[in-house]
Amino acid sequence: MSILGKREHTVVDTVFKSSWRVYMLNSFTWAIGMLVDGAIIGNFLGVNPVAAYGLVWPLTLVYALIGNVVSGGARSLYTRYAGQGKLPEANQVYSLALLLAIGLSLTAMLLSYAMLSPLAQLLGASGDQALLRPLVCQYLGGLLLSLPFDNGAKVISCFISIDSDDRHVVIATVAMTVTDIVGDLLVVLVFHGGMFLLGFTTALGQLVYFLILSLHFLRPDRMLHFTLKGLTRVGEKIRLILYHGVPVGISHIANAVCGIVVNRILAASASASYLAAYSVHQSMTSLVGACYMGIADTVWTLSSIFYGEEDEKALDELQRTSLRIGLKVTLIAAALLLTFPRLFASIYIGRSDQEALALGVQAVQFFALSLPLYMLAYLFDNYLMGVGQLHASNLFSFFLECAAVLPVVWILVRLLGGSGAWTATPISLFIMIVNALVYILFWKDGDSFSQKRLLLKSDFGNATGKELSISADTMLEVVGMSRLAGLFCRENGIDAKKANILALCIEELGANIINHGFSDGKPHSIDMRILAKEDGLILRIRDDCRPFNLMERYRMTVAQDGDPTKNIGIRMVVKMSRDVRYLSTLETNNLIIRI
Repeated sequence: MSILGKREHTVVDTVFKSSWRVYMLNSFTWAIGMLVDGAIIGNFLGVNPVAAYGLVWPLTLVYALIGNVVSGGARSLYTRYAGQGKLPEANQVYSLALLLAIGLSLTAMLLSYAMLSPLAQLLGASGDQALLRPLVCQYLGGLLLSLPFDNGAKVISCFISIDSDDRHVVIATVAMTVTDIVGDLLVVLVFHGGMFLLGFTTALGQLVYFLILSLHFLRPDRMLHFTLKGLTRVGEKIRLILYHGVPVGISHIANAVCGIVVNRILAASASASYLAAYSVHQSMTSLVGACYMGIADTVWTLSSIFYGEEDEKALDELQRTSLRIGLKVTLIAAALLLTFPRLFASIYIGRSDQEALALGVQAVQFFALSLPLYMLAYLFDNYLMGVGQLHASNLFSFFLECAAVLPVVWILVRLLGGSGAWTATPISLFIMIVNALVYILFWKDGDSFSQKRLLLKSDFGNATGKELSISADTMLEVVGMSRLAGLFCRENGIDAKKANILALCIEELGANIINHGFSDGKPHSIDMRILAKEDGLILRIRDDCRPFNLMERYRMTVAQDGDPTKNIGIRMVVKMSRDVRYLSTLETNNLIIRI
């Protein structure tokens, strides 16, 4: 059963709000280099270079695929291990993922350099657009140097967020952006360079980003660290990382294929102005799309943790919170785009080419109309990944990024001309949202839509009466928690000794959190979950206060303080429990106590 009154503030709410901003930055940073390049190219070099830049865009999705698949799959495994309290195994997953991402990136970089011209032709720089081929090759020549740093940084930034070090991500992002902007301006204004140097400055920015993120590991108090100690069955772990990252891979490959095909459709039936305008539409997915991608990434991470903990209440709250915040953010962003479409289009297309700029304005407007639909579709897709429905997510990703888009584009380009390329976006997204609703409605478990939308099997978690979830934000409510726990134990046949230990743990730890964690003047909450198992009780306590490692404090107390009357509450909890594990992740303290 669940005891949770209406609250303005809960731990899940705090975790979500603090995490999605960082994941939004992570979604944004991979494209900052190209975003800055696009703005500089459009305003200093002209329409043909913008068109060439647009042709390269789908290929960058393939390159980003390496870091996203590896980091996504590793994150899924890491959060499952972390939710089970297996920190050494979780750190091994991170370490292996970092090496794998860098190794695969170096391989992709060398292969791409060996086939630059064929790649340019594949991207659409052929036939009537063959004059764009040298520009595409030059830009790729500089950009490829960024691959090892970009994909390595994807892994580090993903895990740093989990390890509650948001500050490093923000600092690294600012440093990378400044490096890229200053570098690009020097290229066009001082050195009068071309596309190769613009790609090279992007690589330089990614190197700065990677190095600053790596400083995270200089702090010894972090739970995340690079280690291969005790690592076994490397091949099996790599297989699991890649397997869990497959949905991300399918999404990126399908998106890249879709971009290449649409570019070729436009190259065959429209002018370079339409290609330039479509590149604006694609660029919007990074400039503004990071809003919904950050929220969707947060849903993936948190739903994976809560699913590993078999916490149905937290999954329900996560869905509600993400939908509320997601709609608010995307509607505000859409309003800004619709109010100032010319301003956003002119970031990429100079005002000297009025035809291309007018088409760019139209592309921005249709992207704005699509924003809330993007958010809903990606929330559903990432939630599927979080709760382990990988086959369904693979299929949904493929249709979302490609199979539901290309037929609509093909039809509309023939009916409307080149503008059909971006007119198709809201239509194809609406089709996918309808399919998501059908999938939920036909989910076999659950009697109501509210139950079905969680997409959980009927045997998820414990049987009714074997679980108790409670939240509190005052000492009075902590005492109430203790009494409810006693009733829960009696109802489920738990012996009096274990019931007394449970009540003691709740009161001592709840008082400690409130006395020491609630003193910063910010709103806080404590979530407790009790599971009655055949072999005993499991108490999980989660709070959103500053980091406090109970086991580290206990070890310091025993080693440094011989007075047994000091920190007596902590001493009693540790000595009377079978096992106590602590994990600091996503700005929360998590204690798992077995009684």
